[in-house]
Amino acid sequence: MKKAIFWDLLGTLGGDSRTLINQEFTFFEEAIPALKKATTHGYLNIIVTNQSHIGHGRITIEEYERALSQLLQQLADNGVQITDVYTCPHTRQEACICKKPKPFLVKEALKKYELESSQCYIIGDSGTNDVMLAHQLQLKSILVLTGEGIRSLTDQRNAWSETSPTHIAENSLDAINKIIGFQIIEQ
Repeated sequence: MKKAIFWDLLGTLGGDSRTLINQEFTFFEEAIPALKKATTHGYLNIIVTNQSHIGHGRITIEEYERALSQLLQQLADNGVQITDVYTCPHTRQEACICKKPKPFLVKEALKKYELESSQCYIIGDSGTNDVMLAHQLQLKSILVLTGEGIRSLTDQRNAWSETSPTHIAENSLDAINKIIGFQIIEQ
């Protein structure tokens, strides 16, 4: 049975929405241990990220790919395995099929890697993007309080009031610890 964690990138694993443009992205202290722990417990690490800065012309696709390549190399240098990265480069106005919370990219990954959806989680800092995405796909979700997480639970809560995250976690490592804890209980 194959299982995966679908990670949001900005605000969840590190940086914020401007750091890729400025090429100042740094991983949060707990992100690399979280990603390693996910792999150790049999999860594929898949990143699903909205990058509307590309569509708005603030960064080119080539600049984004270079920045992403550097991030992936940094992870590999630290012993972290990332199975795949799915990126939506579009603006909301483009009404594409791939911008979170639309389920297209995650559905593609579920199919490509033959994942058991009941064993997959979406972890992110946005209720409107990450938790709503999980809700549409009937996947479990964890809202982290890094990045936009706190604002998502307060100022933005009305935008996703029809659902709730499966769990709320302080950060990515706390999220993985919750998943592993519940795995042990379920066994």
